[in-house]
Amino acid sequence: MESPQKSRRWFMAAAMMVVIGFGAVVQAAGPTPTTAIATKKMCPVCAKKIVAKLHQVDGVAKAQADVQSKTFVVVPASGRVLSPRALWETVEKNGEQPVRLAGPSGTFNEKPRF
Repeated sequence: MESPQKSRRWFMAAAMMVVIGFGAVVQAAGPTPTTAIATKKMCPVCAKKIVAKLHQVDGVAKAQADVQSKTFVVVPASGRVLSPRALWETVEKNGEQPVRLAGPSGTFNEKPRF
């Protein structure tokens, strides 16, 4: 018969594996970011303006810009699918020309039709 201390260790190890496994499942099921990349040099002021506009797109939970790589990353709200065209046009209408948009709806090198 195992000692109570050894049984407790096994139980704790099993519990930790369940928690770690559950965390991986939750993380994998989370929202998928959509990325739009602009061709022009992006100044911090322009990037901030476009991020504010991206937040106004229906279904957007989070938007941020990386000025160095000229990239916008947009995260949908839980259970939402973002319109690639709406994201592309938002960046385009606010002074930048997207050259690529990649996300769960596909990868686009020109303005998406949907």
